[in-house]
Amino acid sequence: MQRTPNHDPDASATSSPAVCFNCHTDTTPLWRRDENGNTICNACGLYFKLHQVHRPISMKRSIIKRRKR
Repeated sequence: MQRTPNHDPDASATSSPAVCFNCHTDTTPLWRRDENGNTICNACGLYFKLHQVHRPISMKRSIIKRRKR
């Protein structure tokens, strides 16, 4: 019995880059999924987890600040 991989290497080259369903950003340290299975950025996912409402678009930032630890 020969196993075939589920991932098609040619499919990733033609697929579009990830974009947040909520704020439409394409830059995030971690992609998450909302309750409907839509791809959302880390900030929107954490905000939703804490407040049970989607993150307002007015809170979107153009840069990601690193924490100094």
